Amino acid sequence: MARLFVQLKLRLLVNALRSSNAARITFLISTIFAAALAFFTFLVLASLSGKSTSADLTAVIFTVFAFGWLIAPIMVFGVDSTLDPSVLALYPLRTRKLVTGLLAASATGAWPLANMIGLLGVTVGLAHGALGLAVAVVAVALQVLFCIALSRFVTTSLAGLLRSRRGRDLAAFLVIPLFALYEFFTQVVPRAAAEGKITAASFTGFDAWMRWLPPGLAAHSIQDASDGRPGVAFARLAALAAATAVLGWLWVFALDRALVTADTTTQSARVRGAKLPLAGLGLRGAVASRFWLYQRREPASLVYWAVVAVITAAVSASSILGKQHHPAVILGSAIFGAAFVGIFHANSAGLTGPPFVLEGMALARVRDLRAYFSGQNIVLGVIGAPLVVAVCFALAAAAGRPGIGLEAAPVALAGLGAALGLSNVFTVVLPHPMAKRASSPMLVPAQGYGGYRLGITFGTLAGTAAAAAPVIVAAALTAADPVTVRVGVLLPCSALYGFALAFAGVRLAAAAGVGKMPELCQVALRSAMS
Repeated sequence: MARLFVQLKLRLLVNALRSSNAARITFLISTIFAAALAFFTFLVLASLSGKSTSADLTAVIFTVFAFGWLIAPIMVFGVDSTLDPSVLALYPLRTRKLVTGLLAASATGAWPLANMIGLLGVTVGLAHGALGLAVAVVAVALQVLFCIALSRFVTTSLAGLLRSRRGRDLAAFLVIPLFALYEFFTQVVPRAAAEGKITAASFTGFDAWMRWLPPGLAAHSIQDASDGRPGVAFARLAALAAATAVLGWLWVFALDRALVTADTTTQSARVRGAKLPLAGLGLRGAVASRFWLYQRREPASLVYWAVVAVITAAVSASSILGKQHHPAVILGSAIFGAAFVGIFHANSAGLTGPPFVLEGMALARVRDLRAYFSGQNIVLGVIGAPLVVAVCFALAAAAGRPGIGLEAAPVALAGLGAALGLSNVFTVVLPHPMAKRASSPMLVPAQGYGGYRLGITFGTLAGTAAAAAPVIVAAALTAADPVTVRVGVLLPCSALYGFALAFAGVRLAAAAGVGKMPELCQVALRSAMS
């Protein structure tokens, strides 16, 4: 069964590569990043040879990789093209055989191979002797297997939670602290280490409890085997294998429930007869009212806004920990926060799905599309501007220089206008279908369209930074001016500049979108929303 599932995944991958150039580009980029991860991880682990804290640092690196496998499937949602369990639900397969096959399919691909190759750096940096090398290979294999089982169990459990409104709310708020912790490890720890605040000895205290976690068991089993303690090494490997088996059993239980539980989201809901608050203002008001309700009631929207706040704070984490507290870092936070507001809300047709076809019937003219895009931008601006500005002020206060917030606020307002305009343009220029998988709690680009999402992300980041550059220069030149000048002149001028950028994006998107309405509707129809 495992061999059959591996062949099926490879066949699906080959067919996807033959389907479009976008799929080939996405596969190439993903493979390059995976190869880079394997190379640098191997070098880092190999460089630990001869250090007294090599086992402690290896345990930390193994734990970070496990945490990455926990977070990445939640935030990227199916980037590894794992087989969808719902497709196989009607086949006469027992759950345990299904899990075995899915686990083998999950271990097939560039990223699992990159993890395996990179972590094998312990054979140079930590293992010594024949027994140490043998235990190192087994420990790395068990570590990768543990990571895969952990990611599958978490995503399958969250997918089950999202079958109800309360479950979606709970799952949404579970994602937020996990993403915040991941950003802390990826942003704060490397920068603090570069400043000399974190050294190899800093992790000694963590290792006192980290060595008893599954990744720590893998790392210390290699050291025990290398130091001539085979009994302790085999005991640690047995404990790691037992933890992996428990995760596999939990995954079986979660998958079994997910495949036989009725999806309550398809049931009819009570229709309320209340009038939309801004419907009297025309099409623009109706779109703004509907979009406002989605931002308030849809758990995915709550996750996106929370992630925007976390990203904004994470970019400036070094300003809080460092000694310089350079204002440029907080200005960078303003740009990143504003850019991700646009990134998360680009591709309106794909995110809306088949209901967009009904909306498209009212968007036959350029004026109608302008009202549609501007109605969305109004809501996103009303929520995004206070959020990003508030986080920037909080970061400035935490860094001990509250005045930097007055410099970051104009940058955030200008960047937000640019990001919203770019999101409108990318909605028309790079539309792509979205899909929801049974093992993923949120929408992801459909098979072969990951490159579109990547292009939107980097395009919006670069465009937002370029558009906000004049405001950054103005903020730097007026840093020594009185507060009345910065608040009374720079702030409103930046807000008007951001409004002009958003207005230009709306007009460009509307002009280009009139002739592409059939394509946008086709993208919406191809989006699998359930």
